[in-house]
Amino acid sequence: MDASITPADSAPPAAWWAAVPARSALLVDGADAVRFLDNFTTASLAPLAVGGGTEGFFADGRGQVIAVAALLRTPDGIWIDAAPGIAPRLQEHLEHYHIREAVAFRDASAERAAFLLHGRDATAWLERQTGVSLPPNTLAHGGATLGDIPITLLAADWYGPGGCLVIVAAGDADRMAAWLGATDIPQRSLADVEAARIDAGSPEPHDISPKTLPQELGRDGRAICFTKGCYLGQETVARLDALGHVNRRLVGVVTADATPPDVHADVMLDGVAVGTITSACVSPTLGAGLGLAIVHVRALAAGASPTLAGAPVRLVPLPVPAATTEAEA
Repeated sequence: MDASITPADSAPPAAWWAAVPARSALLVDGADAVRFLDNFTTASLAPLAVGGGTEGFFADGRGQVIAVAALLRTPDGIWIDAAPGIAPRLQEHLEHYHIREAVAFRDASAERAAFLLHGRDATAWLERQTGVSLPPNTLAHGGATLGDIPITLLAADWYGPGGCLVIVAAGDADRMAAWLGATDIPQRSLADVEAARIDAGSPEPHDISPKTLPQELGRDGRAICFTKGCYLGQETVARLDALGHVNRRLVGVVTADATPPDVHADVMLDGVAVGTITSACVSPTLGAGLGLAIVHVRALAAGASPTLAGAPVRLVPLPVPAATTEAEA
């Protein structure tokens, strides 16, 4: 075996890795990049130092969600990291408002590949392998090497605590997979990655139905700054904040056994559909079937008895709590 792909030490007892679908990477560079983007996201970008990041929503003029993304400060501007396939739509949205600002957009999604290192000991193991101390801040990022492969480490909790994305040039993807495969860390499947994401309550584009409002996704504390200046969609966000509630919320739908709910199945309450399953798995936390759904808040009221395919289900907050009994989201 080539020494360049020989791991430095044995695997930790609680870690695993998986290749993940290539994420969207929209690079927004130029002297006006931060100021320009600050006008189109719920996040506050001005305070970010290079190597820092924040989550934010991009919304249209009605305040309806176009995308939820990580906004990562680089020396040249902002790297927008988002779910696969989002970059073209987001670039078109931003280009529509671009007039004279010193801003350049580049979709770098196809140039990169990503691997997830996950588990209680994953971060410490990566630090030993790279010799780099990883910042504890969510969405902090920086360069390092594994073997002789240049990488970018991104501290991402979209798959629950203990997750870190290892991002490489697309041409290094096979070498990175070989390097990780040479360790004692077990490789997991995309189904395991998806289950971790659903457990963590991280919405993908297919979980965000048309006309969804930012606060309905329950990520206010990490993705919305209520004190920043004006941005597209702010009027709706501010109005919902003043009202103090929304009519729908993203929740976990837990079945009575270890059978995942059917995607596209309707959550029912008193004979009326109050939400639709958009993602499903067997929850690694609960050992039961788990789905994501944006449901009407009346299904969350005390005494409500929601069902799925005629069977009772429980609605739980996200991320999924380790123990749920009489679950109310």
